[in-house]
Amino acid sequence: MTELEIMQRAKMYMDKLAQGIDPISDQEIPEDSVLNNVRLARCFFYVSGVLDQIIACGGSVKKTPKKDFYVTEEELCRIAVSQEPTQITQFVDRIMNAINDPDRKKLKTTTITDWLIEKGFMSKQTDADGKPKRLPTAIGEQIGLTVKLREGQYGTYQAVCYSEDAQRFLLDHLQEILQAEK
Repeated sequence: MTELEIMQRAKMYMDKLAQGIDPISDQEIPEDSVLNNVRLARCFFYVSGVLDQIIACGGSVKKTPKKDFYVTEEELCRIAVSQEPTQITQFVDRIMNAINDPDRKKLKTTTITDWLIEKGFMSKQTDADGKPKRLPTAIGEQIGLTVKLREGQYGTYQAVCYSEDAQRFLLDHLQEILQAEK
């Protein structure tokens, strides 16, 4: 049985209950039954109407779009800074964990790295294979951006690491970073 068929059956049950009929036996529900209560009948009609709308949309429920990413001052205070140098993905994960709002879009790592490029802390470069890289500039190194060689699934690669100072710098400028994205 498909999801849509289950919804159609549930709607049929709600319609019958609203009309005072037992949906299983098709017998009239006794007057003294709690299922024959006027308030419940209204509820059954309401649920039937909601199911009718969902069925009309092919069984899909439209989700409300997520809110753009933002951070409050209170949330900023909850973001933990790692004492160990960390990569941007872990830093953004730490921000998202401190916020913990499923209705808010996720902060993109590129929002931060694009701002760092715009401000001159990083530059876009191309490696020997023609792949784009974002690497710290001399002033980026001054705020705590470093490059470390790491071993990955496809061999050695350069990873940009953000020191504790660099993480604090980004948190201090996070509102500015978010404004630059808009």
